[in-house]
Amino acid sequence: MPVYPCPECGAQLRPANPVAPGKKLRCPKCDTVFAPTAAAAKAAPPAAKPARANDDDESAGTYGLVDLKKDEGGGIDAFAPVKDRFARSARGPALVHVVKPSTWLLGSGVLTCIFAVGGVLYGVWPMIFKIEEVNPAKGKGFQQSSDPDKRRFKEMTEEEWKQQWIIIGACIGQFVWGGVVCAGASKMHMLEAYTLSVLGSAMAAIGPGVPLGVFIIMNAGGEGYYVFLGILLAALPGVPVSMWCLAMLRRPDVRAGFAEEKPED
Repeated sequence: MPVYPCPECGAQLRPANPVAPGKKLRCPKCDTVFAPTAAAAKAAPPAAKPARANDDDESAGTYGLVDLKKDEGGGIDAFAPVKDRFARSARGPALVHVVKPSTWLLGSGVLTCIFAVGGVLYGVWPMIFKIEEVNPAKGKGFQQSSDPDKRRFKEMTEEEWKQQWIIIGACIGQFVWGGVVCAGASKMHMLEAYTLSVLGSAMAAIGPGVPLGVFIIMNAGGEGYYVFLGILLAALPGVPVSMWCLAMLRRPDVRAGFAEEKPED
């Protein structure tokens, strides 16, 4: 195959057939038009044989062309050789699904603990602070005695003491319940302890408003409005959050993220 060097940029032009005398060539690199001379034409050097690491070693490989795959757009995918070089982690896609539900689950657990603290204060208050008995005034409001010696304070009965202790014990149990929900939410957010995450999500169904909702229902006196309000307080936000988290934890890609070992820092 003849080779014609461009007189302007020196590019080597290799046409399939020799150029006839009087014909001109256009350089594809610099667009220079020139008339090649017979003396300028020279044969192209033969392709060099690829060097081998050891000619005596039959196991040495040879060099060749790589058939690059095409991407979805139809062009050549230059990153195809390195795309599948390393195994893909399952933790990344799993985190995308659990971040929001675990955040809501943590909020539900924190509210449960806050309501429990309020319930403990409600139960302890009459046991620590005395309640003064006052007489109705002639006008509006109540009349207190101006003489400290005549002031009377309400004494709690044994049944009332027992009731307050039950309230305190129930609220302490509610606080522990909310702590387990918070622990499950934290583990779910970090894709750790799958069993604890499921347990915390299931326990979140009994949310922060359950004690108040039960109290309203018990004292509703059969009125539908108060019964509905009590059920609503007992169900929100625990039941929807619990169902959302349990549904996410059942996803195969989320379970795969839990199963994969957490990388070391």
